[in-house]
Amino acid sequence: MVERWWPVQSCMGLAVRFLAFPGGAVRKMERLVHYALAALFLLGIASAQNVPAVDVFGGYSYFNFDLPASSQTSSQRLNLQGWNVSLNVGLVHHLSIEGDISGHKVSSCGGTGFDCSNFSYMGGPRFTIGNRSSRITYFVHGLVGRDRADLYDVFGTVSDQSIAFAGGGGIDYWLFRHVGIQAGPFDYVYTRHLNSDNVPTQGSVSAAGGIVFRFGGSFPASEPSPKSKGESSSRRWHRNKPAPAESQPPITVASRQPAQPVQPLGSVTARGMQIPSLGVVLGPQEFDGAKILEIVPGGVAEMASLHVGDLIRSVDGRAVKTPMELLAELSDKSGKVRIGILRGDVATETVIVLGSR
Repeated sequence: MVERWWPVQSCMGLAVRFLAFPGGAVRKMERLVHYALAALFLLGIASAQNVPAVDVFGGYSYFNFDLPASSQTSSQRLNLQGWNVSLNVGLVHHLSIEGDISGHKVSSCGGTGFDCSNFSYMGGPRFTIGNRSSRITYFVHGLVGRDRADLYDVFGTVSDQSIAFAGGGGIDYWLFRHVGIQAGPFDYVYTRHLNSDNVPTQGSVSAAGGIVFRFGGSFPASEPSPKSKGESSSRRWHRNKPAPAESQPPITVASRQPAQPVQPLGSVTARGMQIPSLGVVLGPQEFDGAKILEIVPGGVAEMASLHVGDLIRSVDGRAVKTPMELLAELSDKSGKVRIGILRGDVATETVIVLGSR
């Protein structure tokens, strides 16, 4: 468990060290760049290990800060520009935990000749719509944390810290398995700066965009490839073989050549669980079945028109929730066996023929 989480803990440690000096972070953005590069280096090492799904985002950010009128301040909407960095660590299914840091600045705000700046660090839950085999994913989040603002009032500049809440979402478009473009987050931000001076609470908006990187987690077995001309729009962007044109895959029968020697029942490797009798390498899918990560050329699975990404969910009508349960169900099978699969949103069955053991 320690080896599984050490890259994430290292990155969070860098973030805590950075947040210990929020004022300096606004004035010296170079420090953030150094820590971000260190975090990306650690996560690059982690991408080859068994770590949870991690997304790292960095890019430009715009902050439209609402400064209400009061006895101390004039009504202003400040257009601040800056940067935004976030770290998103998967927990279960589509739920993850997110840490977000941003900094913004505007020169001569309100025509006063003073610079105004803003620095915030927040965290909270994030829900992703779509899975790691989708080219386009959507997300919504709710964050809470601290916000530091260097503003001005009738006496000049003033620095103030406030609790902050942010809620919104965004869109990720994945160019490759590990690299994508993120539009967002687009957030509504609530703060209470200068509340002790009876300044009204602030309701502001922010928008960001940049590059997002993926590490760890479960990925499809094949690299994504550009969509070829005339290919069905229902084809998954990560698959290396097109899905059948029919709405439901046909039931096929594949036989094992009797001249082949009997293979061992199954073994676990770094790639996943190998089941030679089927000619596949499998991975778990959140206790919802056994996901095909790799297909051995000329094996039973290929003859039965199974594809990478198919989710095996039953054997002869008996549900299987993990690759280990599938292995147990096939241990005493021979002859015709019905395999229930889920391909995209279509559930069907295919018939295979296993040799006797």
